[in-house]
Amino acid sequence: MARVVVEADAFLRKFAPADVRATVAWLLDQGYVLSGQSPATLLGTFGSSLVYSGEFEVTVTVDRSQWYMSIALAPDEESHYFDHLLAASSGRPFWECFPSVGQSDQRDRQLPLPEQLPPGVVWRESLPEVLAWLAREQDVAAAIALARDQHLFVERPTSDEALRLRRAWQEAGLPLP
Repeated sequence: MARVVVEADAFLRKFAPADVRATVAWLLDQGYVLSGQSPATLLGTFGSSLVYSGEFEVTVTVDRSQWYMSIALAPDEESHYFDHLLAASSGRPFWECFPSVGQSDQRDRQLPLPEQLPPGVVWRESLPEVLAWLAREQDVAAAIALARDQHLFVERPTSDEALRLRRAWQEAGLPLP
């Protein structure tokens, strides 16, 4: 395993942005350990992932040079995208946390994709707060599901699911964008 950790560190130094490296260093300082990786990891940045286990399971993935993170509450449980966890932990609607989501049709296709997702979020600063929220709250499933649904709603507002959500939220008096 020591060889794998050294290789993972070399991979991160070679490919990862500074914030991703700082976030992984923070996880390791908090007692998380590298517990898995995808077969593609260390070969390049096409679908590579590193899994860090501690109180939660944090997966750092890079696909086509775009980095994202997801967190599972326990091994072998569903993993949740970091943007959903950020919105859920903030108590604000997803569209308030990430107002540019859903405007991708208007995004200039010539612009490069953001290097790290969600765009503009500093993982090293926000991850400790999200993990503390996950540890502190008894039942986070409903908040995470709502953030995921709100993301779907702004990404595909005319889909059947978004229309169903709109009706349900209107009936419940929940906010809409």
